[in-house]
Amino acid sequence: MKSLPFAVTLVVSAATAVVCGELFGFPWWQRLITVVVVVMALEGVNQAVGRARARRRSF
Repeated sequence: MKSLPFAVTLVVSAATAVVCGELFGFPWWQRLITVVVVVMALEGVNQAVGRARARRRSF
């Protein structure tokens, strides 16, 4: 697998939002912010891993 599929990213971020809502009592807008932050973080990790893999193949 080269990187995480976007569907996995959405499922993980939605699960994180539900957990934060249930455990910490986040309102809807904080849950939305949580989803955005998790999606950005996972996509950033995917890009970093992809770039490192491409750099390793070029050498």
